Amino acid sequence: MPHADSRHESATASPAEPVTRLIGVIFVVVLGFCVICGYVLFDMRHSTGQRAAEVAASLAAAIENDVVRNVETLDLSLQGAIDNLKHPEIDRIAPDLRQLVLFDRAATAQHLGTILVTDEIGNVRFDSRTMNPPPLNLADRDYFLAHKNDPTLGMYIGRPEIGRTTAQRFIGLSRRLSSSDGSFSGVVLASLRLSYFQQLFKNSALGPNGNITLANIDSTVLMRWPYKQDLIGLNRSKATLYKYLALSRVGRYEAVSRTDGHRRLVVYRQIADLPLVLSVGQSTEYIYANWSQAAIAIGALAAALCAIALWLTVYLIRELKRRKKAETKYVTLALSDSLTGLGNRRHFNDVLDREWRRCMRDDEPIALMMLDTDLFKSYNDTYGHPAGDALLQTIGSAIAGTIKRGSDFGARYGGDEFAIVLSGASTAEAERIAERLRLRFSEFCEQNSVVESGLSIGISGFRPRFDEHSSELLRAADHALYRAKNLGRNRTEVLSVNLIDLAPALLRSNLYHAA
Repeated sequence: MPHADSRHESATASPAEPVTRLIGVIFVVVLGFCVICGYVLFDMRHSTGQRAAEVAASLAAAIENDVVRNVETLDLSLQGAIDNLKHPEIDRIAPDLRQLVLFDRAATAQHLGTILVTDEIGNVRFDSRTMNPPPLNLADRDYFLAHKNDPTLGMYIGRPEIGRTTAQRFIGLSRRLSSSDGSFSGVVLASLRLSYFQQLFKNSALGPNGNITLANIDSTVLMRWPYKQDLIGLNRSKATLYKYLALSRVGRYEAVSRTDGHRRLVVYRQIADLPLVLSVGQSTEYIYANWSQAAIAIGALAAALCAIALWLTVYLIRELKRRKKAETKYVTLALSDSLTGLGNRRHFNDVLDREWRRCMRDDEPIALMMLDTDLFKSYNDTYGHPAGDALLQTIGSAIAGTIKRGSDFGARYGGDEFAIVLSGASTAEAERIAERLRLRFSEFCEQNSVVESGLSIGISGFRPRFDEHSSELLRAADHALYRAKNLGRNRTEVLSVNLIDLAPALLRSNLYHAA
């Protein structure tokens, strides 16, 4: 009888073990699913924030390029006016001719107010808008005082101001005028209307409560979009932005705005070497709106829809792989020239810098070859742009077929100009490669029925030292190319770096236009 009881206890106890195991498995699966869901949700939020930051960074970079281009154009106009003011006859030539001499076409730009020239006490001498400027004194302006007090100050970007004759808001870009003895003799000023920045910012899609702010490095707000006039000219040195800017010129952060209380993801960058900082802010509520809805839905269904959660995980992995594949493709496209298949200028700069450092480290020579087609504009005018493209493609094929070593690199430098980096090669070896390239180019032109053009080639090469930079090699090769053009085109010239300082002035002026 005890034996029967034992068998009964064993029979009643044995079904509990599979149930326990099943419960344990279900618990582990559900717990694992919850962990996976939690991880997926966290990753989705991070990716959403990352994508928003990338979009903002791309927008900031595009705005930076536009601002830098326009500021550089205006600065060139200022420097041109300064150079022309040094001419002893400038005050005695006819007013209409003087306007043409002092002020270039940038003076008619859409958002440029005017270009003014003042004397040492602030009185306006010349005005790009009129040959007879009205009496106006600018001695109290911040840019005038800044240049007067600091002889070493370069281009100065002033605070937002309201024009005394136009009543329009502008910022001034100015440079100092100095007499022959170095004393202060006035300023040259270009006024850039704030409407330029409004026009530049207004089409940016940042969602509700998004904003773009352009400020001076000293914390003065120059423009804010959406436009709020009462913020223009304010000093916001206590803003969170400047804490991060003190640590890095480019970055991002999340913070609650002291102005309106909205929490934003802010991407910021200092604009090139200018005393300007740009920030692009997006409301985190807007950025994560879709993610929040997904989190609520997934959280509610997590316990019952394990299969859906697993499918979502697989789907996410597939999407991440697709994104990675797309990014790899885009990186490849970003580093190559679509017409010739060679590297583009950005890729060339990276390779030249890398090979320069490697040759410096290994104490090896490096050579650089710059080449372009002779009279390419005339070629296009004569045979048409499709023929010009075919010619550039043929040059690209010839370069690719000539350089064989793994360390050699060919790139389309820009337009009809190409560059070849030859690591570990002397100038003599580079000359031999240049001749092989000419032969290969002629063969390809004949094979592909392409009308051949002349090739001017400039070569420079030397053994890098720690006190030199790769830009010197590039500058020497460029001078050699211009010399080849000046000496008759369709030839190869070699120029060592230490000959640059002895090169005639033609290399720095007329020779630049020889192409």
